[in-house]
Amino acid sequence: MEYASFKHPMLEWIFNKYNPAHDTSKTIIQFTLQDISDGYRALNIREPASISNTILDLTRQKRPISSRLPKSIYSLGYDLRKKTGKTGIFLPDGKEVNFAGEFVYVGVGNELSEWLDWDKDFDEVYHLNPSGVPPQILPFLRQDEGALFSVIDYCDIFSKILRNSPNSVLRVQNPLKWQPNEIDGFYHGRWNSGDVLYPVEAKALTTGDDINLVQMLGGIRTLSDNLAHFDIYVQPVAARMVQNGIHFAFFQKIKAGDYVTEMKVDKRICVIFNPVFECWL
Repeated sequence: MEYASFKHPMLEWIFNKYNPAHDTSKTIIQFTLQDISDGYRALNIREPASISNTILDLTRQKRPISSRLPKSIYSLGYDLRKKTGKTGIFLPDGKEVNFAGEFVYVGVGNELSEWLDWDKDFDEVYHLNPSGVPPQILPFLRQDEGALFSVIDYCDIFSKILRNSPNSVLRVQNPLKWQPNEIDGFYHGRWNSGDVLYPVEAKALTTGDDINLVQMLGGIRTLSDNLAHFDIYVQPVAARMVQNGIHFAFFQKIKAGDYVTEMKVDKRICVIFNPVFECWL
């Protein structure tokens, strides 16, 4: 059999390990990072230097199901979803095993739709001057996520589009790593006389990646758990670099410590640079 990706036979091995009879009454089949490693080894496929992004790499873009899974799996009606978190299973060396993903039964001919839809109308459009970016750095500014956050900070974009006072929405740090998740950007601001944190999932102009809402949900749950001792709100944000601008999706606010069940968009904002920002063309 020909495979579209060297990862597909490994996924096939894992699927057959947990569902050898191909019983479609099993609606969710979870697997771990250890399973991925075992699959590569069993098939004599060279294991990548890092396996933690194996499922993320397959699900980071909204593409046909055949790019995520081999036909032997999706023809049964299963799709692939990233899953994070600890399993409660420990290896002989005492290290706990982490989840990596899950096969989800969606029905033959169907597939998951877990990516942010950017095609909907924007609630607000802002025309902002990019002159806050120091001219001496322009020759070195790229079109990746790091550059996106530099422009956001130099131009004080969050303060402007949230209609706060200048320089009132401040970067805490970029990125923020709380295993097993990583949040690209982390900001602090004020809302209704209280504090609010803005964790940001960012996508660069160079990659064309989509916002995977399941991946984002996992990160927000980890963040909420770790901030439960703070009396503070959390508002997740998706930010996508586009030519001469940035698209933002602000999701519904939660209280730190709340368990989030789904990502619901509260507001969509488009930023267009005027005059044109030559770096992002």
